[in-house]
Amino acid sequence: MSINFDRNNSQVMYESFIGVDSESLIDKKEEFKNHRLTYEEKELLRDALKTDSLNFFYNGVLSFAEGIDAAFNKRFSWATVELYYSLYYLIRASMASKGIAMLRCKSMYRLFARTGEQPYSTGNKKYNTTHEGTISHYKDLFGQSDILLSNNIEGQDAYQWMMNAREIVNYRSAVFSEPDCLDIWEYFSQSIDEGNFTNVLEQLENDQYVMCFQEEYAVIAVPIKRLQQTISDLLNANLLSDFSEERLGVIKKVIGYEERNLHIMSQIF
Repeated sequence: MSINFDRNNSQVMYESFIGVDSESLIDKKEEFKNHRLTYEEKELLRDALKTDSLNFFYNGVLSFAEGIDAAFNKRFSWATVELYYSLYYLIRASMASKGIAMLRCKSMYRLFARTGEQPYSTGNKKYNTTHEGTISHYKDLFGQSDILLSNNIEGQDAYQWMMNAREIVNYRSAVFSEPDCLDIWEYFSQSIDEGNFTNVLEQLENDQYVMCFQEEYAVIAVPIKRLQQTISDLLNANLLSDFSEERLGVIKKVIGYEERNLHIMSQIF
């Protein structure tokens, strides 16, 4: 069976700079680490990152929509997974919009699309995996400026807390909890039963970074705030206008935007 798929534009573009492909990349690790961008390569990488940013944004918003739809239907285990994935993709979209490529060569490297720059990583094992490595690089760069990293939830930063919630569902639990739910979903489960979940979502969107650090709201509040931040990043990069109406239509349909009379994500709808 043949499975064809597209890889991230920035990864493919950087590999072309050093004359390798995915199959031979590991053998060229030293070239990968030590290559410095020329002016022309910097321009090509920037263009690739613009495309990646929009693709990651679509993945992030679609994952968010699927997570909210799952919550409406009280499939809270799957909602936890999807909302975590939305965070990951939205972080990557924001980084790409700022001209930062996340590249993989056994470990995760970051590369600024600037003349003379080369990939950077550390020997720390938390940078090895795609998800934790990406989020670790992000926190290194934006730990002092991202409001979501200005406070903790039960002793963990917001992104680590969401990652742990997803790992409980995917790896630590023998079975999905439905028809029950994790404690972090109890408030939302009750709001769905009472028919005011739509209003709760709007409240979280308008909240000034208070509820996102409270455990009873965080599983949805954190992705909402991350979504708002990424939308702002794409607006600042003049990329949001390139987000297609077709993709918006898919997202609206998945989340049931009209039928549920939602007002969330008002910046893009």
